[in-house]
Amino acid sequence: MSRIDKFLWSVRLFKTRNESADACRSGKIKVNSAEAKPSREVKVGDMIDLRRVNINYKYRILQVPANRLPAKLVPEHLENLTPQEELDKLNIP
Repeated sequence: MSRIDKFLWSVRLFKTRNESADACRSGKIKVNSAEAKPSREVKVGDMIDLRRVNINYKYRILQVPANRLPAKLVPEHLENLTPQEELDKLNIP
């Protein structure tokens, strides 16, 4: 198991662990539909909801890494389940 702030940083959803902890404290992170504090423990199978710039991302944890991952290994640890209509909001001019 790992803390949610460390996990989000490890899988490169945030550039720093401090940024991920701030996102947790401001209510932008939910684990299994419950708001998560930075110290919340996560495990394989947990669902993460991340709100960023009016887009709601959804992820499933496949593995919990021990350290920060190289970008090409992230898909082995995190599955992106974000609905296409949310992703389409990125392309609206």
